[in-house]
Amino acid sequence: MVRAFLRGLAVAGLVALLPPGAIAAAPGPPPPAVDSRVREALARGEQADVLIVTGPQPDLSPAGLLPTKEARGKWVVETLRASAEQSQAALTAELERSGVPYRRFWAVNAVQARVGPLQIERVLAVPGVERVVANNSFRGVEPPAATEGQAGASALQGIEWGVSRVNAPWAWSHGYTGQGIVVSGQDTGYSWDHPALMNAYRGYNPATGITDHNSNWHDSIHAGTSSCGLNLPAPCDDDGHGTHTMGTMAGNDLVPGSTSWPSAAPNAIGVAPGARWMGCRNMASSIGTPATYIECFEWLLAPYPITGTVAMGDPALAPDVMNNSWHCPPSEGCTSDTLGVIEPALDAADAAGILVIVSAGNSGSACGTIWDPPAIYPRALVVGATAGDSLASFSSRGPVTYRGTTYVKPDLAAPGVSVGSSWPGAAYWTLSGTSMAGPHVVGVAALLMSAQPSLRGQTGLVKAILERTADHVAYATCGAAAGGVPNNGFGWGIVNAQRAIGSLDLSATLTGTVSEAGTGVPLAGAQIALYALGASVPVSETVADDLGRYGFGAPWGSYQVVAQSPGYAAGSLTPVYLVGGQTTVQEIPLVLRAPADLGISPAQADIDLRWTKTGVAADHQYEVWRGTTPYFTPGDSSSGPLPLATVSQPVTGTIVSYRDLNVLGYPGTVHFYVVRTTSASGGSESPPSNRVGGYDFPLYAGD
Repeated sequence: MVRAFLRGLAVAGLVALLPPGAIAAAPGPPPPAVDSRVREALARGEQADVLIVTGPQPDLSPAGLLPTKEARGKWVVETLRASAEQSQAALTAELERSGVPYRRFWAVNAVQARVGPLQIERVLAVPGVERVVANNSFRGVEPPAATEGQAGASALQGIEWGVSRVNAPWAWSHGYTGQGIVVSGQDTGYSWDHPALMNAYRGYNPATGITDHNSNWHDSIHAGTSSCGLNLPAPCDDDGHGTHTMGTMAGNDLVPGSTSWPSAAPNAIGVAPGARWMGCRNMASSIGTPATYIECFEWLLAPYPITGTVAMGDPALAPDVMNNSWHCPPSEGCTSDTLGVIEPALDAADAAGILVIVSAGNSGSACGTIWDPPAIYPRALVVGATAGDSLASFSSRGPVTYRGTTYVKPDLAAPGVSVGSSWPGAAYWTLSGTSMAGPHVVGVAALLMSAQPSLRGQTGLVKAILERTADHVAYATCGAAAGGVPNNGFGWGIVNAQRAIGSLDLSATLTGTVSEAGTGVPLAGAQIALYALGASVPVSETVADDLGRYGFGAPWGSYQVVAQSPGYAAGSLTPVYLVGGQTTVQEIPLVLRAPADLGISPAQADIDLRWTKTGVAADHQYEVWRGTTPYFTPGDSSSGPLPLATVSQPVTGTIVSYRDLNVLGYPGTVHFYVVRTTSASGGSESPPSNRVGGYDFPLYAGD
């Protein structure tokens, strides 16, 4: 007999107990962190404009299982409001006792106030206060640099080149202009009555000529100076940047319903001219603060009337897509730590079903130059700029490292050089920058949703469709995924409305391998089920082949994939986005269940043995023996005269398994196992590889 004696395994149903003295008291929470700029201002005896962050932020992931955008938005807003009400109560009570005016936010768990040295000490003593951040002013829109190309007056004619490059006219010719979709932006403001913008403004009724800015416009600029003024009851733009970006999203100066609208317009500058738009001003003369950005995020999550209150905000009026062509560079004193206070607001918008699109920045052409918030945030759909089919020299490149994780960014690219669009004063202007690229993607997203309204609110799926159907462009300079796409220049490629909408008519494919986590051993016979997201009945089921491979054909959509194999904890991947005409690969690693853990509860009292067939003889079988002493000989007094079972597996390289049921029902139970091969032909095979949990068990080969 050929023996392969390995380390014996004792499986015991024992629970180790620590003596009471061995358990140390839990440490208290760390003291709140205070921004260095706040400390410096207070040391000079000044008051500091601050954001006082309380916590924690609630988990918003359940929103993804709700069936509609409206349901997601309502749940997210109600959850955030309730969390803020509870966690900010002690802080606001202290501020009121100190006579300090404040403004509460719920999109992030923060309170804005102006505090002096005495007030800050009281604030820091309030339970639940996590940190204090400077609400500093910074320039969110940079003047055009020489590398960005020349900005200047433009006498536009016909369809803008960027609109054509993303294949918007194809969508128009098929009846998809963005109708039924609301796009938005937070920027320097908007000239709402510009000939190319007025008809698409949600606050204007072209049929009646009536204008209503309530819940369609908001101004978060309450202090400082601006040629437009402060607390504006109607849209205004003191810079031009916001008006330009909105023109690329939805601008067109031909009245809807006119012959050959929208392609016959003298200035067909917008990708989705059939969409309606709304907007928020977060900068005055290109200057904003964290509070002005949070306020705009919050209003866009739940818009309220001009003279209304935050409590009147209605998430049913929120937009479908939001453009963010602004950033905060380190030169303005902004870092991921200080401006990170805004990230929860962006995440909340995404959870509420608002697709958040962010420009990558104009700090290229070096690698690793996407370094400014909000482009560094993982849930933002980040867009780089192209000149034709080439990457613009100024377009910031990835990768992005944020909170210890490195990401491929940007996610997409779009036209961003010499882009003509609307400008205050009923004018048109040509600009270059990633600020011009992001609005193209906003427009394509609106076209896609107008072609399939059920995509509204499904931000993850919309991102996947836009990315997977983009015109892939290789770019290896700053690194790329296997196959060259996505990469740190173009992301997944140049956005393409025709390919995105065309994918809705195609089925999708999901493939992958089920294997043991850590070892990569394929799990033949694993059962895989595909569920529509949130459903309890699978759309389809299959079994992994001898190499652990599986595959499904399915309609495009959002799914959950569940894999099971004896002896392993079930593995679940959610969400998995399948795009029409595309193959999605999802590897599923399953973790071996630890036998010692199973022995703690009688309900989990099984032992799973798993090994790999290494020989080639199809008639080899495996005897499973259980004994009471380590390294016993099968058939002796320890094991008894008969094996527990005989298991067959004719295919070499596959997993073989046996489950010993209900053997760990009582503390103190100890078992040892031996598996040996037998053959009807009398042959033998090399010792099979053997593992159970994290341990080996003895195997005998041949007999």
